[in-house]
Amino acid sequence: MTALVIGASGLVGGALCRALGHTAVGTYRDRPIPGLIQLDAHDEAALRRILDDVDPSTVFFPAAEPNVDWCELHPDDAYVANVVPAISALALSVSRRAAFVFFSSDYVFDGEAGPYDEEARTRPLSVYARHKRDVEERVLEAGGTVVRTTTVFGSEQPPGKNFVVRLVTRLRVGDEVTVPFDQFSTPTWSDDLARATVAVAARGGVWHAAGPDYLARDAFARLAAEVFGVDPGLVRPVSTADLRQPARRPLHAGLRTDKLERETGIRFVPLRVALERFRDQRSAAESPA
Repeated sequence: MTALVIGASGLVGGALCRALGHTAVGTYRDRPIPGLIQLDAHDEAALRRILDDVDPSTVFFPAAEPNVDWCELHPDDAYVANVVPAISALALSVSRRAAFVFFSSDYVFDGEAGPYDEEARTRPLSVYARHKRDVEERVLEAGGTVVRTTTVFGSEQPPGKNFVVRLVTRLRVGDEVTVPFDQFSTPTWSDDLARATVAVAARGGVWHAAGPDYLARDAFARLAAEVFGVDPGLVRPVSTADLRQPARRPLHAGLRTDKLERETGIRFVPLRVALERFRDQRSAAESPA
């Protein structure tokens, strides 16, 4: 049974390929990585060819443009980036009777009463979030699986883009980093996310897959700094309003994972443990052979 991971050069896609092992075929768009196949998911003909060649039983679609503020400022381009290829991949997968797994976000909620379970009413505040919600609806109508997650960190091909990598890189050179104290979430280690996603891929419906710790973004930053041995005093708390970001953020977001734990037995490791394991992975990767 073969899995196709569209967007395997990214953080979540890379973790999925590691979790799936030899059963996974991964693609990249513009970040070449040995072992991956080049694919622009906007090219429907190319997408059809790779599905024909791989004949996957499951298609995972972590590929996305995650820059929330860019999406807010370029809504039409964001639609082309985040909706069009996902819908094409969904339709082609369904036509081949392959399970389809789409990754969404706690940003589909308004942040008034998080953390949220799968039954909570969605109310997206931004272009990015509305597009995620729109694809969710199409995937669920087609019998696919939606995995919502949030604030994902972990090992990825350089240059790393996730929050922890960027934070530690700046703190190591003595830069002060402003981080909002009023945005709450449940930070998620990519390796745990991948393991949970594989477990629910064929089940259909909505699943929340996120870490167990609910905390503010600045507290997360200080904990990451402490674990990685850099100065947490360089983390400067600010309000979200002070950041003047184009896209609205859900302030009290985050995800509950009771359904995942109840139906699969999977529990994510505590945040400190996840950060320590990620730190050790980076140290091993950076050590000379």
